[in-house]
Amino acid sequence: MVAPTSAASSYLLSPVVERLGFGPVTFTVADTLDMVAQGILPEDSSVELLNGVLVYRDRFDLKEGEIVAGAQHDFVVTALSKLSLSIDNDSRHLRTQATLVCSERHAPIPDAFVLRGGVRDYTDRLPAASDAWCVIEVAGSSYERDAGEKLAGYARASIQQYVIVNLNNRTAEIYTNPDPAAGTYAAPQVVHEGQSLSLRIGESEFFTFVLGGILP
Repeated sequence: MVAPTSAASSYLLSPVVERLGFGPVTFTVADTLDMVAQGILPEDSSVELLNGVLVYRDRFDLKEGEIVAGAQHDFVVTALSKLSLSIDNDSRHLRTQATLVCSERHAPIPDAFVLRGGVRDYTDRLPAASDAWCVIEVAGSSYERDAGEKLAGYARASIQQYVIVNLNNRTAEIYTNPDPAAGTYAAPQVVHEGQSLSLRIGESEFFTFVLGGILP
């Protein structure tokens, strides 16, 4: 520990901390982007902003009750990314593990989501919740967060279709009809691995495939 100096004015708070004051520190999307630009945070998908708090993303799976490296999670994300070959056109495209701004203090990194417009429509801004047709999270050990804090955040942001691919029981939970004020959705439709999963890719368009095709 460095000994304190006699001149209190020699200790300067960072601009973010100085503005937020003392006590629990929360951040905005602008704060987070500034810290990435300064090299304080990594410019990758390892950290996300949830309700003003910077958290490490859970990339692990559960196997026989134990947490293991997320090979199954990575498999499903890769399988989802390949759906872009069938989904993408000039009016929509699929992204994986990229930031989605839901509010000033909530910018999760979904495992996949389908956006309005082409890739070049987002060269100078991050996509917002209003740009997303659907959002997908792949849940192993992260299920509690995905079905709790993240679900509430997507509902508050009026995401019209939120899908949790649940690795624990090899199902997908489809949430629709968000209540932004309450941060809730209607009871989910549960799709089993031999059944068809339909992702919302337009106002009244859906892309349908067998869930088992993206499961390890």
